Amino acid sequence: MQKKAFSAVIVVILVLAWRATAVAWGGNTHRFVNAKATYHLPTQMAAFIQDSAFFALHSVDADNRRNSSDTSMFAESPRHYIDIDDYPDFQNLTRSFDTLIMLYGWQRVKENGTNPWATVWCLDSLICQLARGDWQQAKLTASDLGHYVADGHQPLHATKNYDGQFTNNGGIHSRYESTMLSSTYYLSALFITADSVAYVGDKINYIFDYVLHANSLVDTIMQADNYAKLASGWSGSGSAPASYYAALWQKTRTMTLDQMQRGTRAVADLWYSAWVDAGLISPTNVEPSISFSELGFRLEQNFPNPFNPRTTISYDLPAVERVSLKIFSIDGGEVADLLEGRQEAGHHEVTFEASHLASGVYVYRLQAGAFVRARKLMLLR
Repeated sequence: MQKKAFSAVIVVILVLAWRATAVAWGGNTHRFVNAKATYHLPTQMAAFIQDSAFFALHSVDADNRRNSSDTSMFAESPRHYIDIDDYPDFQNLTRSFDTLIMLYGWQRVKENGTNPWATVWCLDSLICQLARGDWQQAKLTASDLGHYVADGHQPLHATKNYDGQFTNNGGIHSRYESTMLSSTYYLSALFITADSVAYVGDKINYIFDYVLHANSLVDTIMQADNYAKLASGWSGSGSAPASYYAALWQKTRTMTLDQMQRGTRAVADLWYSAWVDAGLISPTNVEPSISFSELGFRLEQNFPNPFNPRTTISYDLPAVERVSLKIFSIDGGEVADLLEGRQEAGHHEVTFEASHLASGVYVYRLQAGAFVRARKLMLLR
């Protein structure tokens, strides 16, 4: 009995240590969210728009402040998540931090995470800094705010089943948020479309709304993990193969892109609301700073990739254009001419059949008017 109790204590310690050091979305994705959030901002916020690189650079400052030995209520680590479904009737959870502590005790509240309230605390600081003209500190705080908002849009940071430990999906946390969305796999497939911002009056309920939405997507990720294991033949032991991540992306792509859109828009909404509350701008005549025509050309990573022998190449056109889509060998020789002619605006997909080619890395290039983009694809037999 003593050995069993000791083992249980060790497991709890290891799990808590993992939560203290886990990084939501991965650094590259946090940089993406903070930088792309500026696309939604109105022209009146030029001081923020021009600093997108700064927000990207400092998007992981909050992660770097984590300290697993800090056990205080206001430690950094609990600010990055909320195991919201650990509470009874969690859809109607009190928005009052003090009431929550009275109901469940500070230890349980701390262990379940404080992300919604940490986001509000950070926003309050940003408003005060903007109002007094402390621009350098305001930009650092805005970077932190973007990080906490992005965390609140990561479904596995909004559930007690954060690593699939209750559903036989162990390890899914890092597979989904870090490895799948790494430069090795599908980070380059992320994109957003410029939108208009809106002033947020009821901040805490706005934040809870997107956290609850993120929580509703948890089962989708677990089901996608099960599908990817089955499709790839991976047992779950050792490192997952590329085919696993291709299948996981296939099942979570739409949801993940939607969360990127929602996350960047939420960051922009709260940045904008801070400017309004600081008295810097008035909530009227809000237009996105970057038009769709500037963002609308997009060439996505082919799917699946690696592939054998067929893959799909997708791209978006904001206007009617003459389009050329070609495949080249890695040394620059043309191996396939997939498309040549005028196309309407919108989303387009072209299937590439490569049964006549040898295994290897190839390049596909899209030219539409003055827009030219190229990406690599890999044929594996």
